[in-house]
Amino acid sequence: MPTPEVDYPPPLDRPVQPPPAPAETGGADVAPQQVLLGAGVVAVVAAGTASLTDAGSPAGLLVVTLLTAAATAGSLRAARRGLRSSEEALASAAVVLAAVGAWSAGDGSAAAVLLALLAPVFTVLALIARTTLTWPVAAWSAVQCAVLSGLTGSSLSLSPHSAVVLATAVTGVLVTLVVRRAAAVLALVTTAAWWSTGVVEGSALVWTTESVGTALLPGALMLAAAGGLLALRRRRDLRPLLGPRAAVPVLAGSVAGAAVSGVLQAAGPGGVMASGYLGLVLAAVVGTVASPRPTALLRPAGLATSAVLTGLAVVQLFGSGHWSALAALLAAAAVPAVIVAARQPADRPGALPVAVVCLAAAVLFAEADGSLSPGWAGPLLVGLCVLALAGATALRRHRTEVPLAWTAAAVAVAGLAHLARAGDATGLAAGLAVVGVAFLGHGTVTGRAPSRAGGCVGLVLAAWLAAGSAGVEVPEAYTLPAAVVLWLYSGRRLSTGASWPAWGPGLVVAFTPSTWHAVTEPELTRLVLLLVAATLVATAGARWGVQAPLVVGAVALAAAAVGRLTVYLPLPGLLAVAAAGIVLLLVGAVYEERRERARAAFARVADLR
Repeated sequence: MPTPEVDYPPPLDRPVQPPPAPAETGGADVAPQQVLLGAGVVAVVAAGTASLTDAGSPAGLLVVTLLTAAATAGSLRAARRGLRSSEEALASAAVVLAAVGAWSAGDGSAAAVLLALLAPVFTVLALIARTTLTWPVAAWSAVQCAVLSGLTGSSLSLSPHSAVVLATAVTGVLVTLVVRRAAAVLALVTTAAWWSTGVVEGSALVWTTESVGTALLPGALMLAAAGGLLALRRRRDLRPLLGPRAAVPVLAGSVAGAAVSGVLQAAGPGGVMASGYLGLVLAAVVGTVASPRPTALLRPAGLATSAVLTGLAVVQLFGSGHWSALAALLAAAAVPAVIVAARQPADRPGALPVAVVCLAAAVLFAEADGSLSPGWAGPLLVGLCVLALAGATALRRHRTEVPLAWTAAAVAVAGLAHLARAGDATGLAAGLAVVGVAFLGHGTVTGRAPSRAGGCVGLVLAAWLAAGSAGVEVPEAYTLPAAVVLWLYSGRRLSTGASWPAWGPGLVVAFTPSTWHAVTEPELTRLVLLLVAATLVATAGARWGVQAPLVVGAVALAAAAVGRLTVYLPLPGLLAVAAAGIVLLLVGAVYEERRERARAAFARVADLR
């Protein structure tokens, strides 16, 4: 008789293999018991509904109540025994029967009261049977239906209506925070409509009322709604439904800022100023204390709140024409922007340009109000441009550099426009020179060709404007500055690069007009100076082996000499010079030919043995 095989357990160091998966049958995912339970729920609900043929009949209500109690008890018993499909089916039947009974009890107000009473009952059942998904969903649905029933046909004003909607939205956020993910998704989707409607109505109320007391309740509820939305970001399982990482904090901060600013504006101009400075203080505190990590919520929410607080105050002050107060607020706004840039390098590309723009706008509004004379606005803006360019130069090769440089360019345009409007040509020329030197220095240090080009243009315009305002009419007053600026644009290429791209444009601009005038005008001073300059340039080019100065200087020297001779020598003299030149050429050619023949003869003699 064979010995039966004994199944020993696997060794402890080896994982237990899971049982094989059941074979594919090709059927649907619906189990037979689910079909039976679904049919049973439909039958029970149909029976209960049919018993309510007469609205509010005692017999029908008694039947519905008994069926609801039985379904609830069955669901609780199925939950204790772990029958998940049964507990959900029976709970669904109980919820539908209770809702049908509430709706059939009477008019809208009575139905609202009954639904409001059902909500805590469903909440208690959800606490008892924590595995049942239907109870928390039913509790939140009962709250929403009760509110809708109460609001339908009501003549509530905007204040209580917005308060009710916002309170419902806050309740939905709380429900979303505490229930399981499946129920939380449903609660989040339905709460979004309440939240949006409540925020719109609350904002309309706080921004249209002139009473602080009237605006307090909707403002507080808006803050609660914003805080609840921010708290939703803490749930990891809901983050995919909440959009990009910064969307929720920025939206919550914006709503909070609109609520606080709306409440404060109801107090008058003082409240508007308080809103603006409160936003600046909040920005400074958040920029200093809040964590700069990308996953942090306090920083984006706080900065969004501060931006809305200060931004709405700026809009109101601008609309009411309080230029001095607006200028002071904008000047103070540069402080938190600098703090944010110093605390978080990732925010510098936006924070530093904002600081520069705020200071420039403060100068403009101070001038518009008369607090600052027009003669000071232009120089201050030019100085601010130089300061911004210095910061951009210090932050070279950082992504903050380019936005800060463009902001400096915009401020420079505003400053130069003010100088031009003042009608002071000397001041405008000085401003152009300062801006040109600043941009040329920035472009030279950072290697930015547009900055160098802009600086060169500024310097040329400054020199031309200075020459024009001084009444100088000689062309060299315009060509020589342009030539010098072209050499400045070339920069290091003057000593390291090819001579024609580096030296050529400036030399051509410097010599061509002067050579033309030296030939066509009978002025001896220009001719002498041109010949001296051309000789020095050609000599220097030959001395240091630079082609462009050598060629341009020699061409200018020859052109001036020949042109001067051609223009001012009489015709007999020109013929004599031409004849002398022809004779010299012939003699030179004959002499060279004879030397070549003699050299060939000597070479043949040397070859003789």
